[in-house]
Amino acid sequence: MTREKGHAVACLAEKDGMQVSLELYENSTFGTHVSLSVEADGQQYGGGGPVERGLFDRGVISGQVAYSRLEEDAGDQRIARVAGSYEASGPRVRVREVHPEPWGKVVTRGWRTPLAADVTVNVLGRQMELNCGEAFAFDLRVKRVGEPGTGERTR
Repeated sequence: MTREKGHAVACLAEKDGMQVSLELYENSTFGTHVSLSVEADGQQYGGGGPVERGLFDRGVISGQVAYSRLEEDAGDQRIARVAGSYEASGPRVRVREVHPEPWGKVVTRGWRTPLAADVTVNVLGRQMELNCGEAFAFDLRVKRVGEPGTGERTR
């Protein structure tokens, strides 16, 4: 059984012909990940993956993500800067979920707290204010039943 604490925020923006999608995920067990997708002037850009330092710290969101044009031989990487804030936007909710996996099942129990997040990203030389519809903090105990190496069998 593992204890997993963290945050998840998904944001979108569309302004003056530019569309931006940004996902931020931080998990005490699996690390911090960022995903950025941009469409502007008929070109597509993207980037993300694991990042070394956290994005969420006592109500402040900050970080950066490398991105590049999504076509062969595009090559040049750029850095997008992410900044913002977050706070609880409602009471925490008890979570109990069971998810089937090919090797067994995952049983999750704990708490999820909805968040209000204000996030901006500076990308392609423009600062975009994002609409963050899906945002929450979590504190979960996760049991992986039947996973190889756990000594437990699927029931």
